[in-house]
Amino acid sequence: MPATLDSPPAAPPPAAPAASPRPGSAPPVPDVRLTEAEYLHRERTEADGLRSELSHGELIPMAGESELHIDLAKAIERAFDDLIAGRPLKTFRSNMRLRVADGRYRYPDVMLTPRPPEMLDGEQDTVTNPLVLVEVLSPSTATVDRGAKLDDYRTIPSLTDYLIVSQDEPSVDHYTRLSATEWKLVTYSGPEAAVPVTGVGELTLGPLYPPA
Repeated sequence: MPATLDSPPAAPPPAAPAASPRPGSAPPVPDVRLTEAEYLHRERTEADGLRSELSHGELIPMAGESELHIDLAKAIERAFDDLIAGRPLKTFRSNMRLRVADGRYRYPDVMLTPRPPEMLDGEQDTVTNPLVLVEVLSPSTATVDRGAKLDDYRTIPSLTDYLIVSQDEPSVDHYTRLSATEWKLVTYSGPEAAVPVTGVGELTLGPLYPPA
């Protein structure tokens, strides 16, 4: 069912030895600041296939995704494809880059755009006008999905809906645009819950998750 809604800094501790990357995780990236042009060149020419996001010049490596995360993103994309069949809309998953604004770039788990979408620089790899964005929560991404990405995404003029989807249970935090600066948050929970996505239809949660 839907539910609405200083003290002086301490001296820094001694630097710890760099930890070895966990198996399957992205390798560490040097702390450097990149321009948009440098970032896009890196993303478009790196041969190893590893992707990174960019926020205020800082390169943010993309960690590996769990099987559950991938399966849920695929299920959401398929559900959107069924809802928009025959309409001038298009879905992407996390292999498509998004330019937010002011030199910030993200890779949303699922993205819905007009067909054809607007692309940056005449290339076919960076969307600039999403309508709906979806992030699947995982322990390593929850803080960013609810914080920095929420702030980033709400600055996109074309965006109407942002869905933050629980990986572990049928639950979605649904942000809907009310005006240029106002958003409404409604949380939908339970397998029978249906999220009304602007211009798309109702996204029923139960079918997105594997049987218990």
